[in-house]
Order: sequence, then C-alpha cells, then structure tokens
Amino acid sequence: MTTILFLAGWAVRSSVLILMGALLLRVLGVKDPSIRLAAWIAVLCGSLALPVLGVLLPNTLPSVLPRIPLAVMRTAAREAEAPRVVREAAPAPMSEVVSRQGGAAASKPVDWALAAVGIYILVAGALLLRLCLGLAMSRRLLGNSRATGRRTAGIEIRESDAVAAPVALGIVRSVIVLPGDWREWDSAKLEAVVAHERSHVRRKDPAVQLFSAIHRALLWHSPLSWFLHRRIVRVAEEASDDAAVSAMRDRASYAEVLLEFMQRGVRGGNWQGVAMARYGRPDERIHRILDGTALSRGVTRWSVAAILTLGLPVMYLAAAVRTQPAASAPIAGKAQVATAEQVTAPPAAAAESAATSAQAASAASPAQAATAQAGTTQAEGPHHGIRHYMIVSGSSMSGSWDSGDRMDEEGLREKFGPKFAWFRQSGNEYVVTDAGVLAELEQAMEPQKEVNRMQHGVNDQQAEVNRHQADVNRAQSEVNTIQASVNRRQHLIDELQAAKGDEELIRKLEAMLAELKAKKGEANDQEAANRAQAKVNQMQARVNEEQGKVNEQQNKVNEEQVRVSAKVDGRVEEILDSAVRRHLVQQMR
Repeated sequence: MTTILFLAGWAVRSSVLILMGALLLRVLGVKDPSIRLAAWIAVLCGSLALPVLGVLLPNTLPSVLPRIPLAVMRTAAREAEAPRVVREAAPAPMSEVVSRQGGAAASKPVDWALAAVGIYILVAGALLLRLCLGLAMSRRLLGNSRATGRRTAGIEIRESDAVAAPVALGIVRSVIVLPGDWREWDSAKLEAVVAHERSHVRRKDPAVQLFSAIHRALLWHSPLSWFLHRRIVRVAEEASDDAAVSAMRDRASYAEVLLEFMQRGVRGGNWQGVAMARYGRPDERIHRILDGTALSRGVTRWSVAAILTLGLPVMYLAAAVRTQPAASAPIAGKAQVATAEQVTAPPAAAAESAATSAQAASAASPAQAATAQAGTTQAEGPHHGIRHYMIVSGSSMSGSWDSGDRMDEEGLREKFGPKFAWFRQSGNEYVVTDAGVLAELEQAMEPQKEVNRMQHGVNDQQAEVNRHQADVNRAQSEVNTIQASVNRRQHLIDELQAAKGDEELIRKLEAMLAELKAKKGEANDQEAANRAQAKVNQMQARVNEEQGKVNEQQNKVNEEQVRVSAKVDGRVEEILDSAVRRHLVQQMR
C-alpha cells in the first residue's frame, strides 16, 4: 500500500504542476516556442523533483498544506481476514464471535495491491527497456556514421546511409548526422538543415527528451506525463524550425525541404535522437511555417526570470499537496462490525422492518423503476466529448479522427457491413448501424461535402499551377545548360590569355574553343543566356501570380472549413448522444 500511495501521490502532484503550467502559458499568451520550451523543461524538472520536495515541504509548513483523499485498494487478504465482531447487549458479559468469510475451505484471495504494483513495474520496465534499446541503437548508428570533415559552431557533422532525414544524436556530446545524399543539396537547403539541427544541439534537446522519456516511463499511469513529453518534443521542433527559417529566409522553400524529409519517413525510428522529420501531424507543422509571421527570439534573461518567478510558487503548491487513503464504504459479503443497538433489536421489530422494506420496494411503480434504470444507464454510459468519429458509406469515409485512432477499417467492414458509424466517447469505442441514425449523420455531413468539393476545385487549380511550374523548371534547366557553356567558354578564354609563350598550349586551347563554338553555336553566347533567363523570369512571375490566386482560394476554403467543422461536429455529437440514450449503439470490446 505504501508503494501505491507513493506512486499515486507523485502522479497527482505532477498532474497539478503540469496543468498549472499549461494554464499559465495559455493565460499569458506565450507564443515564442523557445520560451514555451523553457517553461515545459522547468515543469519537467519540477515533476522529477517532486518526490523529494513532497517529503521536505510538509515538514516546513504543515498547517496550510491541502489534503487530497485517495481511495487506495486494500489487500484482499486483509479484507478476508477482517473479523466480524458482534457485541451483545448488557448486562450479559461482552464476548466476541469471529467468523471468517467463506470458512476455512475458502481459496486464497488475490492480493490486488501486489498485483497493481506488479503491473506498474512490468509496464515501466518495458518502457525503460525500450528506451535503453533506443540508446544502444543510436550509439551503434553514430559509430557506423562517417565523418564529413565539416563542423558548425563547434558541432561535428557526420553522414550515414541509415538515416533518411537529418538527426541530432548523442546525449553528452551531440553531433549532427545527415543522410548520405546531402552533397547533392543546394547551399540554402544545407544551411537550413544545419541551422535546424544546430538549434537542437545548442539547447541539449537530445538530453532533455531522454529525461522526459524517463519521466514518462516512471509515470506512465498519468496521462499528463505523456502530454508533457509530446509538448516538449513538439515545441523543440517549432523552435528549431524558426532557426531554420531565419537561416534560409524563405518559408515556402523551407516548407518544401521539410515536406521532402517527411515523405521520406524516419528509418530506424526506435533509436534515441531528435529527428528533423519526426513530429506530430505534417499538415499542422507545414501550416505553422507558411502562416507564421514572427520567429523565435530565443530565451532571454527576462524570460528565465519570469519562468522562475511564476514557477516557484506553482512548484511549491504542487509539492505541498499531500495524499491520504480515503475511507472506503463497506463491501457486501465482507466482514462488518455490528453495534449493540443493531444486535439487540427484538426479533419482531426486525421482522417488521424487513416487511416494511419489502413493501416499499414492491410499491415502486414500473415507470419509476424504468426511470431509475435509465438514469443508471445514463450515469454509467458516456455522453460528452465526441471529437473522434468516422462515418463509412461504401468505399467513402468522412469524419474527424487522427493518427492516434487505430481503427481496423477492414475488420469493421467485415463485421458491420458497408454502412456504419464509429465513434469514441469517454475512452470507449462504439459502432452505429441503425439506418435512421446513419441517415441523420449523412444529412449532417452535407456541409462538409460542399467544402470537399471546394477543396477539389482548389486542388485542380494547384495541379495546373504545378504543371506550369514544371515548365518553368525545364526552361530554367535549359538556361543553366547555356550558362554552363558560357562559363566554359570564358574559362578557355582566360586560360588562353594566361598561356603567353606556350605555343602548344595556345593551339590546344584555340582548338577546344573552336570546337565549343561550333558545337553550341549561339548557345554559349552570354547575351543568349541573358535573353533566355529573362524569358524564364517572366514565366516564373506568371506562375507566382497564379499561385497567389490559388492561395487566396485555399484561404477561403480553410475559413469555410473552420466554420463548417464546428457546425458539423456539434450536429454529429447531438445525433450520436441521442443514439446512446436510445440504446442504438454497440460498444466494441
């Protein structure tokens, strides 16, 4: 029981700390990702220190510390062995009659407290083992990587064919590992990638995320420990994205670079490191980069002072929370203690009381019983917070779900047919096959279908712009070929001018120059290259204008999507809530 109290107390204190930190960030409206990351790291450090502070602080100021009662399971063995004591009325001498539930022949009961501790150790051990395996794999990957001979701000840059996207590896001494094809990148792309990973290394993100993963493994039973880890990883990527955009000075180009790495995927994702392409939903990250107007300014002394000033009181309140076992209600069939007044009641009075109770129970009307049963069902069933749902009609699917919803779509189709609705509510999953409910859901989704049609139109326009951009790229490639020939010609002329007195070299250079002129004609003329480049620039300007129009249309679609989503989600939630109340849903086991 002591172990359960410790783990429960730590989880409660940590949850209080994380929730108060999130509330402060929201209330203060902190937008800079570097400052938000510093705040989340402070919360992580505070949560890791809570077990020690929870012991020290109550001894310093015990009179003002709040108590949170926690219902902790008692061991089944103790409950089974608890005696049933019956006290007789005076003046007879008081004696104790001890009866054990189930008698001597009863089987040995399960020690639930010990089982809970065992489950905790098993899950925490598995998570820590996975973390150790990731560290070993990252060490092996780092050992097999190759030196590039490059460094940035004192940070070594290495390369490896085992990674598809750039990654910062190493806990104590971090390095940047690039994919094997990095030499084919242009200078702007390489500078942005290096700036992104350099930002991670400077902030010691690999070490921070390792400690966050350890914290999550130790407090796996607290959902907010998983929330904290996701926030630390996500905000670290946002801060590094800002560093990359600052280096590249082109949001659209950096978004293209990032999207390329995301499409490649993250090979070897079990190693422990900070990968550039590993981060939540790609569309959210890309939209943040493209729609952003400001860049992170980093953590200043003032922001550190503000975090400490606001964080220390929050830390004290979280550490000061004390937990204690809550009084549990008697369990039917278990040992109980009867007072003298209860035991000495006359048999006639006891019989009369039992009869009265039976009459009262039988006098309840069927309507009242049905109402009570419905109330119980509603109290036990979920009602609110339907934000994850999927409506299936044949081969089409619509709804609102994310990558965390692991749904076996084929299995659901085989079991429930071509038309059904799936949704999650209060941690449970349900399926609806009632034709009436499905018809209501189809009607509720009509506004979303209109938005989808608008999006298809924008996609067609974007495809046309992409084709025009491909034409521009081909024309630019031809211009690059012409310019390369011009540069080659100029190089030969420079060498010819420098070869004074060397008759053999002069004849050789003149022959090469004549061959180049004969082969390329006007293609090696600088004026021709300039005319071609001007034409390409005009083509690019037209494409940019077309892209601007498409962007405007996309913004309109996005605005309509926000409006429609709120309306559709609200209506779908009403329909599904009604289906739950009418018992038209099936809970998935």
